[in-house]
Amino acid sequence: MNNVVYIICAVTLLLTFVLYYLDRWNRTKKTGSDTVAVSQPITEVPSGECCGKHAVCEKQRIADARMRSARYFDDEELDRFRGRSSDGYDDKEVEEFRYILYTMRQEEVREWMECLQAREIELPDELKEECYSMMNEIG
Repeated sequence: MNNVVYIICAVTLLLTFVLYYLDRWNRTKKTGSDTVAVSQPITEVPSGECCGKHAVCEKQRIADARMRSARYFDDEELDRFRGRSSDGYDDKEVEEFRYILYTMRQEEVREWMECLQAREIELPDELKEECYSMMNEIG
């Protein structure tokens, strides 16, 4: 009788380990990493709104812009600045960017910054805060 109890315990323990590792293998396959992802409740944020970490959200959206195709805002002349560092503009060039910024609708600023990033054009340092401020004003 004692042997039957030991066998049942051993089979149960073995089955528990097998199920655990199968579950872990499935999660690894889904996430693409060898660590188990901890699921957290997903809260949907309506498009156009921020999750509460506004500056972080805006900067992340702009960083993701490289994945999208470029759209022009009647600013093809800015393509000559491709590859230039954001701190490498003179006053006249900064004013050229500023003119384009203030001639577009405020709702277009976010998309314009994404477009610049996709085209590998860095916004002059002097205008970054102005752009973020304009984006924050519209929500």
